[in-house]
Amino acid sequence: MLPKLSVQISPKNVNNLLDKLLSLRRIEYLAVDRELKIQETSLNVQEFAEIPEGIEKGKDVRDSFPELIGIEEILDDILEEKQPNFQLKSVTRILNDGSCLYLDLYVFGYKEQLKPERLIIFCEDVTDSTSMQQSMVQSVNESSIKVTNLATSRDYIEQILNSINDILLVTTASGKIKKINKSTELLFGYTEAELIGKPISMITANEELLRQVSQLPAELKNESWHQVKVICQTKAALSLTVAFSCSTIETRVESKHSASEIIQDFVYIGRDITEQQRTKKRQAAQYAVARIMSESGSLESATPKILQAICESLGWDLGELWTPVDEKETKLDGKNPQQKVRFLFATPDTPVEKVPFLLRVGVWWRGTDVGEFVENCQQITLPPGVGLPGVVWNTGYPQWITDILKDGNFIRSNLASKAKLTSAFGFPIRASGQIVGVMTFFCQKKQPSDEDLLQMMAAVGSQLGQFVKRKYAEKELQEAEASIRVLYEQEKRQSKKLVQQNLALEKTKLELESANRALQRLASVDGLTQIANRRCFDKTLQSEWLRMARNQEPLALILLDIDFFKLYNDHYGHQGGDECLKKVAEILDRNAHRGGDLSARYGGEEFALILSQTDAKGAMRVAESIRNDLKMEAIPHQLSKVSQFVTASMGIASVVPSAELSVEWLIGEADRSLYQAKLEGRDRIIYLNPAILDN
Repeated sequence: MLPKLSVQISPKNVNNLLDKLLSLRRIEYLAVDRELKIQETSLNVQEFAEIPEGIEKGKDVRDSFPELIGIEEILDDILEEKQPNFQLKSVTRILNDGSCLYLDLYVFGYKEQLKPERLIIFCEDVTDSTSMQQSMVQSVNESSIKVTNLATSRDYIEQILNSINDILLVTTASGKIKKINKSTELLFGYTEAELIGKPISMITANEELLRQVSQLPAELKNESWHQVKVICQTKAALSLTVAFSCSTIETRVESKHSASEIIQDFVYIGRDITEQQRTKKRQAAQYAVARIMSESGSLESATPKILQAICESLGWDLGELWTPVDEKETKLDGKNPQQKVRFLFATPDTPVEKVPFLLRVGVWWRGTDVGEFVENCQQITLPPGVGLPGVVWNTGYPQWITDILKDGNFIRSNLASKAKLTSAFGFPIRASGQIVGVMTFFCQKKQPSDEDLLQMMAAVGSQLGQFVKRKYAEKELQEAEASIRVLYEQEKRQSKKLVQQNLALEKTKLELESANRALQRLASVDGLTQIANRRCFDKTLQSEWLRMARNQEPLALILLDIDFFKLYNDHYGHQGGDECLKKVAEILDRNAHRGGDLSARYGGEEFALILSQTDAKGAMRVAESIRNDLKMEAIPHQLSKVSQFVTASMGIASVVPSAELSVEWLIGEADRSLYQAKLEGRDRIIYLNPAILDN
């Protein structure tokens, strides 16, 4: 066991101890002050920096370690002992020879008597272990599949299907389930025996998937269809949103006594996107709160907007703000409905149990039923510990109620029942470690407990509490030493284990790499047009967004929609429509000729083109090239209302990515430009910021 260190030892002794500790592994460190200015460094820490020249005393550490940008509030929490430490795993550096350097960052707080507090940032070279771990994980997965499939080809296929994270369903033409994989069992909660032979309507909310497949014309039965989102239901009656890709397979059955028969089955490969949608909602709520707080001068002005933003982002129906008041302030003047209760902050030395009442001083809602609940609770007060606000106040932690009517401490259950409110959650607002208020939210739909949302709301509560002076605290060095030692021992054992596994699985890895590459290509290419599919588009756009953000270079997006394509399909048939889509895809692919460019099928008759390192003017030139190529192709379109040939409408968006923007914003801008192109008559290119083009 390492000896405990006193915060009163001299800086020289601390430095000597750190040097001895860091010599055990390739670890360097920096010491920065509260403003993140470099105060002290180890000898070779510049080897880990993005910009080595920026490692000088007095310079901002974020210039050399941009990974610290955006987590300043977490660093403040470490200094204030609200958070013991923080870690950034597998930070990547590209070296001059093109190889990658991986490092882990560990941040701890440190304060010496009579001196300002500091943050100690340890940088550890984990290149070998990270590369080995990645190789081992892949080798283990691939080896598992290979070993279990050596017996028979059937077992091999079974293992491949069960290793896929996406769910797999194979049904007969009548909709009876013939085959599922392990992911399907885990997602829906049914065993294979419970699903085999049952109709697919058993797990779909409205049989939309089955209807779409059965209604397709015969000429498309051997083709793959675009992704369709359906509502599914698990065995536990939980609703999920699943995105399915649908296709058909045909099997010829030979018989000695009769003619051969072709059996057609339907294959559905789906992915649960329920959590993705929840994540987007959480991110939207967090972004909205941050934006409102940056624009508001006080908590009183920000509160109504924050309540509305959280409700609308998460899809909840009612938001409330509760603050502590004394007995006099609970008596509102009924003749003055506009009277406001001042926002009270409990003093840091006031115990929470001494707060007399909690009063609702802010509310936002939607719906007539919810409005009656709000009106009936207008002047209600709650003592600490009673009701959802009181429990949050007493415990100091976010709380979740899945079913209000079954919660014995929720005293407004009768009013909530009339308003059809079912689920609720609440979180405290903290300032300098003291609870100063509580926010509660209600939803008419039953919502399962969401720990990620509660954690995010706890962070939002801390952000709101930053309007009040914070209380500072120190972090002892012993905790950092103990944590580092534990991490070292754990990683040492893990590395040894991975080395042993790597020696045993290396041969199997080489045999399976070819099959893995083929599977990866099938997962990223659109079956009809043979260009990138939507999944590959989303992944590439996110990657290019991050790359352009690091390089501070422009990223452009072109969305293309074939004009009057439905009329084209109706006139020329779906087979003709498919040929048209292929030709348009070829044109886009010819114009995506640079390394970072990507042409993709966005959905149906919509296509997308990602243009890295391209501003609006460059994107306009590419769009004009696409338009000219399409015109030269001269694909006949007798039912078009703008031309006798196939035309397209295009929308352009271009921006230098930043922390204030997002990939969704870029897609939204391009979509709005596309929408404007359609409004103005189609067969045109629109960029909604023409001033940039004029300049």
